[in-house]
Amino acid sequence: MLGVWQKLLAELEVFNTLEVIAVATALIYIYLASKGNRWCFLYGLISSAIYVYITFKLNYYFDVAINAYYVIMSFYGWFAWSSQTSTSTIVVKQTSPKRLVFTIAGGAITFLTAATMADFYTSAELAYFDAFTTVFAIIATYMVVKCQIENWLIWIVVDAVAAGMYLYKELYFTALLFVIYTVVAIFGYLKWKKLLPK
Repeated sequence: MLGVWQKLLAELEVFNTLEVIAVATALIYIYLASKGNRWCFLYGLISSAIYVYITFKLNYYFDVAINAYYVIMSFYGWFAWSSQTSTSTIVVKQTSPKRLVFTIAGGAITFLTAATMADFYTSAELAYFDAFTTVFAIIATYMVVKCQIENWLIWIVVDAVAAGMYLYKELYFTALLFVIYTVVAIFGYLKWKKLLPK
């Protein structure tokens, strides 16, 4: 236990201001998204833009790409949510079972293909888990923008897997962030369920 605490303190020492802002705005984003408030996209934009810079400086180009995607989806989400309602809360929808099965199957094929290629042609660690979280995070983000309640069910699984990945890599603050994301995703699902049209 003492070893974990020492590693946590060592990580805290390198946790610079940009990272703190990125984590804080990411938490505000997911909180507001769980409430169905379109202002979430402003905080998502700030967090993702910071992570684009941080991951580029660290030469994590795959993370640069996904955070750039989040930046684009922040703009798209803001305008999509703004156009559907004049209030600050969105109109929640359910995905048809057929479309949901198609989406999950397409995601599974995509992540297995990407993971297999990464496993064979790169030195990627945890290629299958990494590909899974990336592909399904992209799908879930799109579903958030489309106000589909099932996005939270995907986020619960993605965030829990990501928490395990970062714990395995001994990145304890990031693992804790994803544990928080998992809990908020559960509450987000319950909150959006109440917002479903009767």
